[in-house]
Amino acid sequence: MVFFSRIALFGLLAAGSWAAPSKIARRAIDEATFAKLELFGQYSSASYCSNNFNSTGDKITCDGGNCPLVEAAGATSVHEFENSEAYGGVTGYIAVDATNKAIVLAFRGSSNLKNWLANLNFPLIDFTDICEGCQVHRGFLEAWNAVAEDVTAKLKEAQESNPDFSLVFTGHSHGAALAAVGATIFRKGGDAVELVNYGQPRIGNMELMEYITNEYADSTFRVTHTNDIVCKVPPKALGFHHFAPEYFITSGDNTTVTTADVEAITEIDSDKGNAGADGTTTEAHRWYFVTMSGCD
Repeated sequence: MVFFSRIALFGLLAAGSWAAPSKIARRAIDEATFAKLELFGQYSSASYCSNNFNSTGDKITCDGGNCPLVEAAGATSVHEFENSEAYGGVTGYIAVDATNKAIVLAFRGSSNLKNWLANLNFPLIDFTDICEGCQVHRGFLEAWNAVAEDVTAKLKEAQESNPDFSLVFTGHSHGAALAAVGATIFRKGGDAVELVNYGQPRIGNMELMEYITNEYADSTFRVTHTNDIVCKVPPKALGFHHFAPEYFITSGDNTTVTTADVEAITEIDSDKGNAGADGTTTEAHRWYFVTMSGCD
């Protein structure tokens, strides 16, 4: 589930970071936003359950009890994938949720060697099809590309069958990075995509972060939790930054999250929220409303 090994994570953190001083806009969230974050956190958690990526056509369920909202909605998978042989070992599912009128693409976080090799393939490469000067994490883009053709075709089929449903990309950790890259490409192609992700590592340079924030802030929800170590890598010293808004969970591990515990930060690459939290832990990475790898 973890994004990197502890050794790799602390090595990257030791490379250093910087943050330009800025005026930070922070605000509380409303009940509707909280409900969205809670629901799609459970969709992300469900991506770790093997029955949700090896049995297309079934209801999305979680043996560990970590996705009750998804189960109550009666969401059904229309495509599942576990690409153990392809680059990045990308795993996840597409579900149709008639209750919430959503088509959901969910990516699993790191669970195998191929996932971790993609995580560590972090040189920035040009992403100029998206915007001038944009660069993206090479491993995440290549992992997305390994499944893009298949996933795109299945999403289009689901959209044709459910034309009034919203399209939501979600994921946790490595899966959050893939969701962010994929959503950016889909949006550039003209699709309206909501991005709701959890514990995402940095995925690109400042030009890309400014583009995502300036163009899509109203439909973007990057959720962080206290001092989650994964949200702090790769380091800024290597040219990586974060887009906004950030939805920062301030409550502890394994505790019920309330609306009062979530703070919206609208500044690009803020030095508050997760970036300003003292220290780093992997425990904070595992808890986003529910245990994110409850089926592992």
